[in-house]
Amino acid sequence: MIDLRSDTLTLPTPAMRRAMAEAEVGDDVFGEDPTVRALEEETAALLGREAALYVPSGHMANQLGLYVSVRSGEEVWAHEHHHLIGDEQGAVAVLARALPRLYSGEPFPSQPLLESWIAGAGDVHRADPALVWWENTFSGRVVPLTEQRRVTGFAHAHGLRAHLDGARLWNAAIGLGVSPAEVAEGFDTVSVCFSKGLGAPVGSALVGDADTVRRARRGRKMLGAGMRQAGIVAAGALHALRHHRERLAEDHHRAARLADLLEGLPGVSVVARTNMVLITTPEGRAGRYLEALATEGVRALGGGDRVRLVLRQEVTDSDVEEAAKAIVRAVSSL
Repeated sequence: MIDLRSDTLTLPTPAMRRAMAEAEVGDDVFGEDPTVRALEEETAALLGREAALYVPSGHMANQLGLYVSVRSGEEVWAHEHHHLIGDEQGAVAVLARALPRLYSGEPFPSQPLLESWIAGAGDVHRADPALVWWENTFSGRVVPLTEQRRVTGFAHAHGLRAHLDGARLWNAAIGLGVSPAEVAEGFDTVSVCFSKGLGAPVGSALVGDADTVRRARRGRKMLGAGMRQAGIVAAGALHALRHHRERLAEDHHRAARLADLLEGLPGVSVVARTNMVLITTPEGRAGRYLEALATEGVRALGGGDRVRLVLRQEVTDSDVEEAAKAIVRAVSSL
């Protein structure tokens, strides 16, 4: 079985396991774990920020991004397919008690839409806007930095904060050919993940200015995520940060190769986006295609009319070739 469901399936390398076994540790709640502190300092520096906070998951990093920027009853502007909306169990409403205001279509709101939404700010009948949400990459798609600058500039000009869900920011940087700091530029808070393409077993981080991260640290403790000798897992993330970022380009190349091998399949369209290959099926039939793929030995995720294949460090060139043959057989059977 060739498993292409997600890059969350990455496994610690032997070198990463050694780094974890040998990690110097302390009590992180007291700020005394040297490995956690090194991870936070290096992450903040890479993203051009004053400070970072190590947390167990990207979900928590995003929720802390809300915690430090939005008061109960305020609006957060987001795309209807952002992870915040569809994959975090409604925590935006349950924990932050914020009101999502959603746009659709392109992964960025148009200028006329932003202007129309801000025009109603201050109306006693509606929630006050507080935060603009962003993702890069977005379903594997690299969002142009010109659009980011336009939207974050608009947000700050009107007194709103901006958050970047950068779970795959490292992929965006590779795809754009820029530094991680350039992808993070303009946002008040940024979340990044160490356990997707980078291959660490646990963890994400929230970055921002020192005061924002101080408040986020209190929020992490309130959520029950104060960690003690966390350096053991932080060492895996630190190793990934230092050694696995550049190799993400290999996943992008393999995704492009897989898409090339699938070009021209009947009844579907195929596109590669960074480390993902997206197959658009006839409407509502993704489930049938997933079943056919599994029968041929390929595991994937999807729904509606979309099948998603994700490349990661364990997927080799030969796996790509074999997966393509299996997918061709599966699609042909339908």
